[in-house]
Amino acid sequence: MSFRVAEFYSGIGGMHFALKGAGIDSQVVRAFDINTVANEVYKHNFPGVPVMQRNIEALPMSMFEALRADLWTMSPPCQPYTRQGLQKGSEDPRSKSFLFIIDLLAKLERKPTYLLMENVAGFDKSDTRPILLRQLLRLGYRFEEYVLNPLQMCIPNSRTRYYLLAKLDRQPNDSVNDTDEFAPDFRHCVPGVNLIQPAADADGHVDFERGIWHHDEVRQVKHYMETLSNEDAEPYRLSPKVLEKYDYVMDFITPEDRRTCCFTKGYTHYAEGTGSAVQLTGVVGKDPKTQENTRYFTPREVANLMGFPAEFSFPTTTSTRQGYRLLGNSLSVSVVAMLMDYLVHRM
Repeated sequence: MSFRVAEFYSGIGGMHFALKGAGIDSQVVRAFDINTVANEVYKHNFPGVPVMQRNIEALPMSMFEALRADLWTMSPPCQPYTRQGLQKGSEDPRSKSFLFIIDLLAKLERKPTYLLMENVAGFDKSDTRPILLRQLLRLGYRFEEYVLNPLQMCIPNSRTRYYLLAKLDRQPNDSVNDTDEFAPDFRHCVPGVNLIQPAADADGHVDFERGIWHHDEVRQVKHYMETLSNEDAEPYRLSPKVLEKYDYVMDFITPEDRRTCCFTKGYTHYAEGTGSAVQLTGVVGKDPKTQENTRYFTPREVANLMGFPAEFSFPTTTSTRQGYRLLGNSLSVSVVAMLMDYLVHRM
């Protein structure tokens, strides 16, 4: 069976690459995103897929019905839910399109059989979550919620994210009320998949970073790095000024380490909390950092750590800065591919 897939908030194609990585026989019938630069990258990698650059809520119902999609993938804007933001949730204008999609599900005559949604971990405490779950129950979807990190798959990059998987295989439930709430029930393991289990404190709070960052089974960072000549490495070196001013707030790792911090859209633009830099020689915290032995990860290396395959590339028109921003807004292809396989074949 070939799945027809609608890719909402398609970005640079992370969900599409995950479909390919999961080996699912599928056709992405349409991708939706309002970011012009992201759409150029998507079309560069998937030239045969029609990409629609319009606000989703402005599109007619007939267009969604015509998709006849079996699977909807969604990675809606994270800003309403991120822990570093104002956490306005459904009151944030940037959540408007996702709320439209939730409402749209009830109106469609031909509903998708499968749904996969990805967002920041802060979504689990948002007011949008119960709105989504109530709608799914009303319509007859069975769902599972996960909070996972690529470190669990032995990938040396920390990117804790919320994932929702849903399958339409139950009868509609008209008894669901708008006041119904849902206790936290987030899984950290996927049936049939061997994942490293994160540590939990006495209260049951899971800490992915402390529990897995230095786990021996996680692969070393060097396996995801490029071999760069001095000339090729030059644009990524840290200047003496940056090292002097920001060394104490930056996260430095070596190629032999087994973790990197989450790469965000602010990588290289902001020093703190946007992703790791690499110290190529010596011991971090002991040996001096210099312009010659430190550098940022290249966009290709960040893509490697996020699970993008070797055939992924940026158009020549995409600047390095744009590449970092787009990757920071994307997802872990490796984690999503694993979840897609489970959703379609075993859930």
